[in-house]
Amino acid sequence: MEEEMRNSSRLEVEIPVTFEVDKKTFSGTTANLSDDGMMIESSFARENIRKVLRNLLKSKECPVKVSYLAEGKSFTRNGIIKHYHLDFLGGESAYRLSFGVWVPKLRMRQEKGL
Repeated sequence: MEEEMRNSSRLEVEIPVTFEVDKKTFSGTTANLSDDGMMIESSFARENIRKVLRNLLKSKECPVKVSYLAEGKSFTRNGIIKHYHLDFLGGESAYRLSFGVWVPKLRMRQEKGL
């Protein structure tokens, strides 16, 4: 098995976030974060997942804007969705999207005091 090469280690942290793809805002939660990005998980109804997928499939790297609170301060970061995984769950929020966001010079560890 090939060993994963990372620029920085991951830290499992759940932080509520909002993210914007093509001027449409959605909510999610971080699964983990590092010095240069974060993994976000979010559930979607069918009509909303179509909006997001349309943009993910347009290009290899989809732009995203992520907003969150840390230490009582509000932060907004521009990033790029580097990879994603979509699960069909059934029910009203039928789709779960997990995606990795690369954010240049992200310093959430210092912002969060981790």
